[in-house]
Amino acid sequence: MIFLNSTLSYGQIENRWQPDSVYYNKKVKKIYVYQNSPKDLSEILEFDRNGKIIRVEKYTASYNRRSRRNKHIGIVTYHHYDTSGNLTQTTDSTYHLNGTFGIDKKIYDYKDNLLVSSKYYKRKFEIPYSETIYHYNPFKSTTVIKDDTLIIYKKTSEYDKEFYLKRTYGFVLEPKLKEGKGIINGDAISFSYADKNDREKFQSHKTIQNIFNEKGQIVEAKVKSVFRNDRVNEYTLQFKYYKNGLTKSVSGYIATYYKYEY
Repeated sequence: MIFLNSTLSYGQIENRWQPDSVYYNKKVKKIYVYQNSPKDLSEILEFDRNGKIIRVEKYTASYNRRSRRNKHIGIVTYHHYDTSGNLTQTTDSTYHLNGTFGIDKKIYDYKDNLLVSSKYYKRKFEIPYSETIYHYNPFKSTTVIKDDTLIIYKKTSEYDKEFYLKRTYGFVLEPKLKEGKGIINGDAISFSYADKNDREKFQSHKTIQNIFNEKGQIVEAKVKSVFRNDRVNEYTLQFKYYKNGLTKSVSGYIATYYKYEY
C-alpha cells in the first residue's frame, strides 16, 4: 500500500489523508485541496485508472489578497511505478517566477516487495540529501540527514493502524550563530556567520492522540508538539466527512478543505 503525506511518500507527516484503498474504491480521479479557505487552492492530486497517484501540483501559499492574486504552481511531482505497481521514484520540478526550475527526486528501494528505504536527492547531486529507513511490526520510519559522517538531523515517526501519525521524536544539530569582525576598504565591520564546527543540539517530539469512530475514520486528533527543546504547541484537529466517506475538511490548525472528481 502506498501511504500518502504532504510529500506523498510512505507514512503521513500530517493526518490529513486517507488510505489509498479509500480513494480507489470511490473511483477518485482528482483531489482538490484548499487551505485557509475553501477558495484558496493548495494542491491537485491526479490518479490513474488503477487508483495510483501519477501527478501532484502544489501551489504557492497565500498570505493576503496580493499573494492570492499572484498564486502560481510551485512544485509538480510525478510518480513512477514498476511492473508490480510499487512506487519506485518521485520527481519534483520546482518552478520559480523568473522562469527557471530545479529538479529533486526520491528513490524507493524494496526487499521482498516491502519498502525498506527511500533516498532524497536535491538537484543533480549524486549523494542523497536524506535517507529514510522503514521498519515493520509495528510500522515506523526514521529519517536521517548527514553532513559528511555527522548526523545533523534524525527523526523517527510511529503510526496508528500503520497509517495515522501518533508520535515523532528526534533532534537537529544547528550551527551556532557567531559574530565576526573584519576590515573592508579600511573600515572596521561586524558580521554574523554560522559556525558548522560548533553546533547546538535541539530536541523535538510530537504526540498525537487519534480518536476514531465506529467506521474506523479518524474524527479527532489531539496534538502536543515540543520543539527547540522546550517550546510547546498544542491544538486539536477536527475531521468532517462527505456522505460517501471521503474527507470533507480538517479544522483546528490550518483549515483544509477537499473536493473530488470521479
